[in-house]
Formats: sequence, C-alpha cells, structure tokens
Amino acid sequence: MRELKLFVDDYLELKNNMGDAWNPIKDDDGTPLNLIFTISDGYPSKPAAIDLAWRRIIEKYGLPKLNFHALRHSYASFMVSRNVNFKIIQEQLGHSDIKMTINTYSHLTKKDKNEASDISMI
Repeated sequence: MRELKLFVDDYLELKNNMGDAWNPIKDDDGTPLNLIFTISDGYPSKPAAIDLAWRRIIEKYGLPKLNFHALRHSYASFMVSRNVNFKIIQEQLGHSDIKMTINTYSHLTKKDKNEASDISMI
C-alpha cells in the first residue's frame, strides 16, 4: 500500500505538470477516468505494458505467480471474507449482473468455510 500511495502521489504530480496535455479517456458523461496504468499523458497503457509491470512487481516482492487479472478475483474474495455487501463488490468491479460477481469472482477461503462450520455447530 505504501508503494501504491507513492505511485499515486507521483501520478498526480505528473497530471498537474502536464496541464492541458493530459489526455485521459473519458466516461460516457465526459468525466475523465484517472486510471492507475497510463502512459505519460494519462491515456491508458497497453495491456502488455501492464502485464510487464505486474511481472516485475511479482519478482521484486516474491509474490505468487498470478496474472494481473487474478487480482480482481483476489480483491472480490478478500471483500467477501470481510463481509462486504455483494452489491458494493459488484459495483466496484463494474459488473452489470450480480450473478457474475457471486459465481465467478468471489472465492471462499478455508478460514471462511471453517468459520461457517463453527457457526452451524452452535
């Protein structure tokens, strides 16, 4: 998290320094989308560049070798284990159908299963 916060600080400084040259993509209503992975003018990076950056992070910190997309599944599972409402998780992941969030993105941990078993024994 510390590195992500530093990254965001650098990103915001770059955005301010770019002024009118900042060129992010925009939402349907014209609102700029400030994405994390962009090229120097705020426009989204190519997927291959994101994948390369993620592989470098994995190597640097000795993380499990998961592809970048797997972070979405990990995030959803983490939020489920923290009892976050599925509707909130659905909106954060941008799914139009909550079934996608529940069936595809929320994996239960062994701890979650054990805790559920403990509750049913009471």
